[in-house]
Amino acid sequence: MKKDVLIYFAGKIIPACVNLAIIILAVRFLGKAEYGKYSLVFYATMLLSTLTFGWIQQSIIRFLSAYPHEQVLVINRFFFLTIMSTLSAVIIGLFLCIFYFQLQWTETAVVMVYIFMYNIFLFHLTLNQTSRKSLRYAILEGTFNLFYIIMFLVLVIIFNQHLFIVLFVAMVFGLLFTGFLQITVLTEAKVGLDISRIYFHTGFSKQVFNFGFPITIWLFLSYLLNISDRFIIKEFTSYENVGTYSAIKDLIIKLATFTTIPILLAYYPMIVEKWNGNRKKEAIALIREGLYYCFLIAVVVFVIFMVFQNIFYTRILHLQVMQQFVVSAALIGSAFLWQAALLLHKPLELLLKPRLMLVAILAAITVNTVANLVFVPIYGYPASAVISLASVVTYIIVIFAFLFRFRKQGLFKEKK
Repeated sequence: MKKDVLIYFAGKIIPACVNLAIIILAVRFLGKAEYGKYSLVFYATMLLSTLTFGWIQQSIIRFLSAYPHEQVLVINRFFFLTIMSTLSAVIIGLFLCIFYFQLQWTETAVVMVYIFMYNIFLFHLTLNQTSRKSLRYAILEGTFNLFYIIMFLVLVIIFNQHLFIVLFVAMVFGLLFTGFLQITVLTEAKVGLDISRIYFHTGFSKQVFNFGFPITIWLFLSYLLNISDRFIIKEFTSYENVGTYSAIKDLIIKLATFTTIPILLAYYPMIVEKWNGNRKKEAIALIREGLYYCFLIAVVVFVIFMVFQNIFYTRILHLQVMQQFVVSAALIGSAFLWQAALLLHKPLELLLKPRLMLVAILAAITVNTVANLVFVPIYGYPASAVISLASVVTYIIVIFAFLFRFRKQGLFKEKK
């Protein structure tokens, strides 16, 4: 366990540094308005990826270890579902790019290629995570991010391109090189993928869909919870304000994710494995242990960030932030509480109660949407930061209520 945490942590250094650098460089080279536009298009693609691949990803994590003697067969069934579902994402994305964002055909084509390749990339990452191949996971993710930022700098500095689409072009090149690395160095046989055995199986697909789709809706709404405020800010203000708020929120979310995701990635498979082996007490103990580590990390990051926040904003991002202290404190609180919530709701997922997670996220997104529509026109984006925190707290309260009820019913006890 500790070895996996350390490998994931080391492997997340490159992606974290690249993502932080991209925020800074994109705001500086492209400007706040172009970064704001990129943010909206990018998170729209993430919504599509979540909607079309999220149910498969969660099912891989949940069920792959339950078929220890049929790994290759199960992996190939998952890959078939990934291809079919990803094609639907491309079709939906096509209409969004043309009719909502009103992008040019060349820009739309780049975004479509990115959506398709990103889902395939996530498929391979998920296989390595579930199989506890943490080093391979780190290599793939690190390779993508390194070539992403290299291509971005080449396009901006050498070719003098300063439109938001250069970020998507750079990501496509990063995914292409990573795919080449998988084929030539990290062969597919090592993760059990055999193209000759890919086919559709009705019973298996139904099981995966019934488990994964409610979680996918939850993932979709959780992304919507994270990004809906940006769209509301755009409607009432401008792309510049969207760019400023997005840069701040993205920076803080990246910090929270980087510092806690090694814990989550390492603990998730072990929690599922213990639960599937009818060792529920050990699974709950791992959840508590993970939450403890997340809390310690949150305290350290909060103190450091609040001390140096002015340097981050004015000297690094070159931004003027309204109500700086309130915005920073609220967004840090919401980012780390959300990471903790991903561990906290795990028992509901393991009990196959994803619909209750939907109830919680719907409560949170209702608070988020209504409050943003009311307060953003009056107070601007600082209101969105405070509302973000209130929304996450709402989610946690609802989850606690469900867990308390199931604990009293004895559902966390081990079967004899």
